Amino acid sequence: MLIYSDERGRKARAVLARDTEWAAPEHWKAEVFSVMRGLVLGNKVAEHRALNAIGRLPQLGVDHVSPDGLLPRMWEMRASISAYDAPYVALAEARDLTLVTSDGRLARAATAYCRVELVA
Repeated sequence: MLIYSDERGRKARAVLARDTEWAAPEHWKAEVFSVMRGLVLGNKVAEHRALNAIGRLPQLGVDHVSPDGLLPRMWEMRASISAYDAPYVALAEARDLTLVTSDGRLARAATAYCRVELVA
């Protein structure tokens, strides 16, 4: 969403600018890479924009958290949170953080575990 110039992109950038401390499971950059790759292959985003976004990831200052300590809680969430989303939800819960997402279904499910901000 950060690469878009529409309303969703503006909202996402405002959230990023508002909060100075961010944490994510250590694999988050690979997930962003996967999304950018798909957008480029689907001709939805120009390659130079995706490459620029990927290049800026290290500058965001996100605290990378190993999922090792989160695995037991992730397992407990298995009935309502996907394996892909569980590290983010478990981390938000463990650190008493707000989960920021553009996924409405995840936002609804995650409210059972942590605060959620839906950027849509």
